[in-house]
Amino acid sequence: MDSKDKIILEISTVVQSLSQKIESLQAIVNELCVSTGNCSRIKAVHKELHLQKEETNGTNIDTLCEKK
Repeated sequence: MDSKDKIILEISTVVQSLSQKIESLQAIVNELCVSTGNCSRIKAVHKELHLQKEETNGTNIDTLCEKK
């Protein structure tokens, strides 16, 4: 196996592992939603956290430098 194939295999393994973790976290969020009966609040908090994350990691950069 050459180095390119090895790197692809390693990346694939990491992606698979992360996908499993995401599924697990989603199941926990769904259970929390059902058990508390407060799905709208949980979704609002999730959206707020997601927006904060985008602000800190630069994924929300507007390439046209326009304010939203």
